[in-house]
Amino acid sequence: MHIILRKENNGSAHKGLIALLLAGFAMMVLSICLTIAASLFLVNFGLVMSLPGGLIAQIMAANLKAAVMENSLDWSGAFLYLIADTAIVWRAWALWVEYKLIKRTLLIILLADIGVQIADAIVDTKAVTLYNNNTVTLDWLSTALNFTINVVATLLIAHRAWTHHQSTHTVFRNKKTQVETVLLLMVESGAIFGMIQLSVIIIQALDLHSASISPIVVFLESLYLCSAALNPVALLILIHTGNTYEHSFHLEDGTSLEINSLPNFS
Repeated sequence: MHIILRKENNGSAHKGLIALLLAGFAMMVLSICLTIAASLFLVNFGLVMSLPGGLIAQIMAANLKAAVMENSLDWSGAFLYLIADTAIVWRAWALWVEYKLIKRTLLIILLADIGVQIADAIVDTKAVTLYNNNTVTLDWLSTALNFTINVVATLLIAHRAWTHHQSTHTVFRNKKTQVETVLLLMVESGAIFGMIQLSVIIIQALDLHSASISPIVVFLESLYLCSAALNPVALLILIHTGNTYEHSFHLEDGTSLEINSLPNFS
């Protein structure tokens, strides 16, 4: 965040990026705090406190107290995924700003993702309240849509990277331009994030008809949540600490990345 704030830019796109990163940071901190609180409630009411009904009453009380935390976790996770998807779409949008069909396609996919994520959070909330874990189908669908957004955006960025490479390799030979470095970072981060998403989709599909959620699913979903929170921040740090072409994030209003132009090294 310090890297972004020290940039002297008051444009709306720059402010939007700051808001996006702050929202992602807030959701991640909230998720961590809720996870810790839910664990403490389970330990306190399940093992420490003694109730007249015995162990069964203690377990029911612990689950009831933790249900509120789990519901909040579902919503904070949904917002984290939406923030990550918005950042991914933003990257592709900035590179294809003059192509209306591509922008509309990206917008439609993002709006569909928002609808599915909200629906998934609502279903998860009802499942926690009714003590029903059979929500894997919608979880799988939302992750598949996240994966689709990442693949589409990453392929669009990869196409731009290849076009730029083709237009500059005769001049710079084996040297990478600053623009090419930024585009490759975007493609690589999208590929790594996509592998995590694909792993979650596969394990959720295999676990689709299971009566309970397996520990592997829990681990991969936790890894996916952390990756969704860290992916935009990590890429931003890599780009700016390397003094690369900052317009690739479309930080200035009214400008777009000129892929075919050569960067200024002076």
